Amino acid sequence: LAGALFVSAPAYAQTTSDSGTDLPEGARLANLAFDSVDADGNDYVDRVEMERQRAGIFFSQDSDESGKVELDEFLAWDFGFTNQADAEGKRLAYDTALKVVFSCWDTSSNGALTELEHQDAMKADIKRADHNRDGVLERDEFVQGYSVLVAIRTALKPEE
Repeated sequence: LAGALFVSAPAYAQTTSDSGTDLPEGARLANLAFDSVDADGNDYVDRVEMERQRAGIFFSQDSDESGKVELDEFLAWDFGFTNQADAEGKRLAYDTALKVVFSCWDTSSNGALTELEHQDAMKADIKRADHNRDGVLERDEFVQGYSVLVAIRTALKPEE
């Protein structure tokens, strides 16, 4: 998911300023990811918005148009944090975190994500991140709890 942090979870709860320049880079990127999913700008994302974003991501990840996303395609797709991982000298940790996410999502363990596995992973991630169980993800829930963002945050700032 864009489409997915570099500081501790409480810092991710901040909202962006108009310019977005007062936030650490990871928080700024995570909030931009949220904004890209929140199509109607109501400051929460529902399953329809998440599915629209997920479908677009799946389509763009499937670079060979095979109808499935293999690990190399998953790793090649830019979740928006590659430059930050490179700048911090943590590309290996970043790629490893994405491999873990891929492995969890690949429930058939065949090395490729089907669209159904991709959809099921999104639904499970929404449920896991939805702390107040209202069926939608507010900005804080999305930024702090969506699996790709959690994995990236852990890879790039494991001490926090």
